[in-house]
Amino acid sequence: MNPPILVAGGTGNLGGRIITALLQRGATVRAIVRAETDPTKVAALTRQGVDVRRVEMSDVATLTLACTGVGCVVSAVAGLRDVIVDGQAVLLAAAVAAGVPRFIPSDFSSDYTQQPAGENRNFDLRREFQAQIDQAPIQATSILNGAFAELLTYNIPLLDFKQQQVGYWEDANWRIDFTTMDDTAAFTAAAALDPATPRFLRIASFQPSPTELAAAAEAAGKGRFNLVRLGSRADLATAIGHARAANPAGEHQLYANWQQMQYVLSMFSVQNAPLDNHRYPELQWTSLRELLTGQKVDMGNSVPLDAYSDEELIKQFPGFVNQYATVNGVRLHYVAGGSGQPLICLPGWPQTWYSYHPIAARLAQHYRVIIVDLRGMGGSDKPAAGYDKKTMARDIYALTQHLGLTKVSLLGHDIGGMVAASFACNYPAATEKLILADGTHPSDGMMHMPMLPAPGSFDGKMDGRQPYVWWMAFNQVKGLPEKLLAGRFQHLLDYLFAYVMLNESKMSAFDRAVYAAAYNDADSIRAANAWYQAFGQDMADANTYPPLTMPVLGIGSYVAYENIRMSLPAMAPGSQVIGITDSGHYLFEEQPEQVLAAVLSFLQ
Repeated sequence: MNPPILVAGGTGNLGGRIITALLQRGATVRAIVRAETDPTKVAALTRQGVDVRRVEMSDVATLTLACTGVGCVVSAVAGLRDVIVDGQAVLLAAAVAAGVPRFIPSDFSSDYTQQPAGENRNFDLRREFQAQIDQAPIQATSILNGAFAELLTYNIPLLDFKQQQVGYWEDANWRIDFTTMDDTAAFTAAAALDPATPRFLRIASFQPSPTELAAAAEAAGKGRFNLVRLGSRADLATAIGHARAANPAGEHQLYANWQQMQYVLSMFSVQNAPLDNHRYPELQWTSLRELLTGQKVDMGNSVPLDAYSDEELIKQFPGFVNQYATVNGVRLHYVAGGSGQPLICLPGWPQTWYSYHPIAARLAQHYRVIIVDLRGMGGSDKPAAGYDKKTMARDIYALTQHLGLTKVSLLGHDIGGMVAASFACNYPAATEKLILADGTHPSDGMMHMPMLPAPGSFDGKMDGRQPYVWWMAFNQVKGLPEKLLAGRFQHLLDYLFAYVMLNESKMSAFDRAVYAAAYNDADSIRAANAWYQAFGQDMADANTYPPLTMPVLGIGSYVAYENIRMSLPAMAPGSQVIGITDSGHYLFEEQPEQVLAAVLSFLQ
């Protein structure tokens, strides 16, 4: 019987797929997870028959015990230096101490050995760990798979479904390496069980040029795509330099905007050759057509890519941690960081806790910031009922009690603003101050929203004077939105961000992918729409509340300022209202400095 294979990062999407592929090959699998890992993810692995070990990832002794008797360590972790270099170094030391013969590091990328140092920050980290593992008494094998092919479904500039164009750099005939996550996982599982693997294995599900990609998209029924040259590789390198200089905070972010650009430069700079696809002849490789048509790849996969999981996203929030609490009969996911007076932050639709990333770090310099995924959102439970704002506010109040907080300030955006307002109405003694950004409590005025847009008001951008909020009605429909949008939610996101933002480029491709991953499955769409389907009860509840007497600030973008200015005084007679009218609805992304100035001035 073969010794077990140990997988690090098995609760992520790639790691989970590697575990599944190993089990399909009859392997015995052991997985190491952090002590704070989501219990539901651990339970899912255990149900598959995986031997799960909770460990402290910085403790060599504990890791050595977990590695004892293992035939190969497979690392599928994601992160910056603390994970790729420091964390894997500890795991490597444990594997050597335990006498493990083989180690597959978490490279899973374009061929960084062909690219000069300094051109891709995340590849440089892999190169740094390569130097360590090559000096260790262990057989190492890196699997280089190019880009994950699923990126082609996320409306990136290389394959832009909205603009019906393929944007490329330098050469329209340059072949780009793509491998699906399932193909990568299947090959990795085979390699983990193969004692004679070389130092590097290079694979690709397909290697289309931009010219061939445009033709493949048309053949898959996606319409006609134009080829657009975005510039030379030198132009892209220059743009990366400017973007990196303008975003120093990105040095601490796994997928900063400039890091995404560095990945694109790598895609147009290096190629996997020769390929090792035929090393395991039993493997069936996904074709580009199968990816684009969804014939083989599950486009509705509700499990986010590793980079979009809460465990990976939190790494972009230095000083913050993921937490879970079961309160009011529902399990809530929240992240917390900073110190001082508590500030509860509640996100809106169609986003998650991650929407606070432009302002969270600055807020945490002054306050204990707690950002909560609402009932039905992201990593929180999605029950069948309880989506009226009074119940959702009770969730948040129960969380504050769980955390031992007697009085809190609240900042809510969009749907989160509705819940924050309900919290203040139902728990005024527990509310220090209330801030509502482009979202107030549902009221009877909603009944006067038009079913049809005013003539001439419904164009590419929302008309702030006569806003046509069509999704208020669409989201009332039960069952149908799930069928239309499951696996395709990025199309709604792209439309919505273009419609309600003045500068939609402020919502990055990575941001969009995060939210697509969070809302792409039917259950998440059902739960989110339930927030809207409860408006009738919310309006009835609003008529029972007395006016608010605590300090209240309303912040309105160009699409909501007039509504907030007119409606908020009825709910909070002493409230302040300010307009950030050079921003669309997603103010945190478009005008974070103005939001921070308003919020910090009001709270202090």
